[in-house]
Amino acid sequence: MSLIECALLVALTLTAASVVHARDERSAAREWASAALLGQGSTEPGTDLETKLPFSFVYNGKPSADLLGSWKRTAKKERARSGKQRHIVTYADPATGLEVICEATVFMDFPAVEWILRFRNSGTGDTPLIENILPLDLGIAAPSKDPVVFHHEHGSTAEPTDFLPIREPVAPGSEIRLAPSGGRSSNGVMPFFNLELGSGGGIAGAVGWSGQWQMRLSRTADRLSLQAGQQTIHLKLHPGESIRTPRILLVMWQGGDALRGNNLLRRLVLAHYTPRYKGKVVVPPITLNAWFTFNGGNDVTEENQLEVIRRITSLGLEGFWLDAGWFEGGWPRGAGSWVPKKEAFPRGLKPLADAAHQRGMKFVVWFEPERVDGSSRIWREHPEFVLKATEEGLFNLGDPAARRWLTDLLSKCIADWGIDIYRNDFNMDPLPFWQAADAPDRQGITEIRYIEGLYEMWDELLRRHPGLAIDNCSSGGRRIDLETISRSFALTRSDTIGCARPLPAQDQVQSAGLSLYVPLHSSGVWTFDPYCFRSVATTGTTICPNPLAKEFPMAQAKQAIEEIKALRDLWLGDYYPLTDINTSERDWCAWQFDRPEQGRGFAMFFRRSESPDSGMVAGLRGLDPKARYEVSFAETYDVKKTRVMTGEELGKLRVEIGSAPGSLVVTYRRADE
Repeated sequence: MSLIECALLVALTLTAASVVHARDERSAAREWASAALLGQGSTEPGTDLETKLPFSFVYNGKPSADLLGSWKRTAKKERARSGKQRHIVTYADPATGLEVICEATVFMDFPAVEWILRFRNSGTGDTPLIENILPLDLGIAAPSKDPVVFHHEHGSTAEPTDFLPIREPVAPGSEIRLAPSGGRSSNGVMPFFNLELGSGGGIAGAVGWSGQWQMRLSRTADRLSLQAGQQTIHLKLHPGESIRTPRILLVMWQGGDALRGNNLLRRLVLAHYTPRYKGKVVVPPITLNAWFTFNGGNDVTEENQLEVIRRITSLGLEGFWLDAGWFEGGWPRGAGSWVPKKEAFPRGLKPLADAAHQRGMKFVVWFEPERVDGSSRIWREHPEFVLKATEEGLFNLGDPAARRWLTDLLSKCIADWGIDIYRNDFNMDPLPFWQAADAPDRQGITEIRYIEGLYEMWDELLRRHPGLAIDNCSSGGRRIDLETISRSFALTRSDTIGCARPLPAQDQVQSAGLSLYVPLHSSGVWTFDPYCFRSVATTGTTICPNPLAKEFPMAQAKQAIEEIKALRDLWLGDYYPLTDINTSERDWCAWQFDRPEQGRGFAMFFRRSESPDSGMVAGLRGLDPKARYEVSFAETYDVKKTRVMTGEELGKLRVEIGSAPGSLVVTYRRADE
């Protein structure tokens, strides 16, 4: 075994001891990269790292651990760019021509590494069966006396539990299994986690796969096993064929506070994954969606949408949103007919884009290109592109010809209609369609090709249309993972928006829970009352009440929108929940976002409707105890109180809210900077 391979084994196989003993996260990252890919560096005494690759598979009935030592191995390093060093290690089977390529990226500015595996058949015949591919198969030393806690959270199911955090102690002999439902990556469970190892640190991470992934965490008396990958793999590869696996991201963190791991992960995502335009992070905007006003979108016309645009001009909105229903057949039976209704939009959609652009707003348009209704144009005109059921089909993005056709169609719509934000909704479970299309010796291939095609389509649309933003919707937030958030944001993180009434505690859980792992997300609001509005609003939000109604509160709406803009930049900072995240109406909910490099931040407090306590001790985080801060307190949009406080005082801050429900926003700025 070469120095390079030994180093790769060491670097990508973590232990609790290595987290505890590393001098700091940055030095750990440098040692990690040096040991992994240059054959240099060392670990500190007593780390006891396992000598096994952090991935595995079964080939022709044999585990990869028994095979790779005899395969030809090559390694190369690419030039470091943008704080990242990329390495490619290839293992080639001389007997069958199968190549297994590990593409690993070590982050120079974070204690983190990500990798994906690619399997390629360079032989002249089909490969033997490849099974149980685990791009993450990690062993971690964990003595039985050390407490281990696995932090993760619910995904979206349009329930009060959407994005509710889960804290699971992991005792020796226990096992945790996670998998989404139906083939959408965050349908029921999120593909993000934070593994807390004793009091010395841990590992935060993410699985980048927008389909049916799985994760298993098990513990014996002295060891943890963490595994993840695509749930079903049992296939052979044809000559010249290749596949990719889910992307794995791990972040090492130190100390006794698990939020350190979450915040390192958030910072890493913002620095290296989040879409940017002209160097700036693309954040969810403040939009208006009149879908509920016009019969679920089916009564929209050019005339009434132009009236809406004129009506909302003074609000300071950043986007006008045309949702489902504008197309032939309407919602929902028109999915697959991406042609505007002639009687409703005789000039197409471009007049709406022009009117929005003239008023400084972006044009958001809803599509659901992956679902094909049995009465739609695509079903009739291109049945060869559809994986069919009785009355509904799945557009087969795994078919290159179909994907190119759909990409060209969407690209033409974006260009011709002046679309700035392309909304990709997905209101169906694809897994049954994928499984039905697989041959017995090709299980998992349809899903792989589909997911690869989805990424290729989105990447091509972004390449053709610089400045385009993608809004990732999937019955709300049911397809949020590392791959999708690197290309998009979610304007509708949960379909609880479909309830035309305020659900503030539920909205608070979504804001507080999802922010633990995903920096950018948004949802819809139904009222501009500060308590309800603040429960929902993040860097942006979507206005849902009827803007044409006489009772629409224009003045209050403007104030609420101004508050979003004032706080927006701070949402990109370190995140600290200040209370337990739950839905109990008797409890308070509070959180803080801190920008230490700017000396600024804010905290938001909610006294829920049944809370008997008029106050709470906040204990703001991340502040310099000796520094002085200018602090502002705002229960309403237009009444603020200010004072100067030290960081030590803010660390013991007690806040009071006289009414239940009620809210308070505390903003602070370092006074000596």
